[in-house]
Amino acid sequence: MLNKKEIKVKKITMSIFIVFICISLIGCAALRKKFVRKPKGKEKPKEIFQETNQVYPAGIRYNNYFIYWRTWQGELVLNMGKNDKKVLGCADRALYNLSQMYELLKPKKQKELEPYVDQLQKIVDELHKGDVSVPRQKRIMHALENHIWDVRRGFDYLDMKKGNWIKQD
Repeated sequence: MLNKKEIKVKKITMSIFIVFICISLIGCAALRKKFVRKPKGKEKPKEIFQETNQVYPAGIRYNNYFIYWRTWQGELVLNMGKNDKKVLGCADRALYNLSQMYELLKPKKQKELEPYVDQLQKIVDELHKGDVSVPRQKRIMHALENHIWDVRRGFDYLDMKKGNWIKQD
């Protein structure tokens, strides 16, 4: 037989349980939201993309590649020693954009930019070999910072446009 104290505890737990069920069935919108199916709505309109075959002038492309190169190389310097996958991605994109800048320049300026492309290529190759030590990462970061300043100083878009160094289409 149960004593009075056990009967009282059972009554309290049953009453709490009944109150909880009543609240969940009647008044709580969050619980109702979980258990009631949503009505099927209209289909969302599909996005339409238009392809353009427009080729931008060489000056605009050079400026874009210059900005992208500067951004990716800056990201490379900031992420050196952190996430290897991101470092390699930044390095590859920086090299790609610098080589695209190289392609858009006239031959005399290409010869001036070529050592910088080769220097960045060596750094990218070293990073792809993997497991670069911390002191070596510091030296690479320093070399990349100097590289950024040298290329920005010598191959800025406004200077190339003013000196008419960008190939015409």
